[in-house]
Amino acid sequence: MNYRDQDILRLMDAEMQRIAEEHLRGFLREAPNPNKFWQPRVDLHETVSSIVIKVEVSGVKTEKLSVSISNDDRFLTIAGERYEEDEERESRIRCYQLEIYFGPFERQIYLPNNVRINRDGIVANYRDGFLIITLPKREGVTTNSRTITVSE
Repeated sequence: MNYRDQDILRLMDAEMQRIAEEHLRGFLREAPNPNKFWQPRVDLHETVSSIVIKVEVSGVKTEKLSVSISNDDRFLTIAGERYEEDEERESRIRCYQLEIYFGPFERQIYLPNNVRINRDGIVANYRDGFLIITLPKREGVTTNSRTITVSE
């Protein structure tokens, strides 16, 4: 088995774990979360020095984005809201295709188990419709949650 095959198997395993965790959380949740009307698409990859998360949030204003990391470095939570102008919506007389979601969202992204994050070095930038969060790696254990400021 070559490295590419191993990478594909690792990605499939991670995706199966993510799907199982999402369904388990959905099953255990008593009431629907009002902040989870839609979920943006996410890419997550690791470099030598960091974990990088790229979130597709075009049309969301930076002041409506919230990013935080859990106490144990296990997951990152991204929340926000995308608005549609009232006048645009009210001027429609007929809709032929509607695929863009508006309203609040919340997305929890599970981070790799074996990576510890340098919380003081976390950076979040919003550019060209993407929120790019860089979480630098570090050794040791962390105990405090942190909110990350998003800049343009």
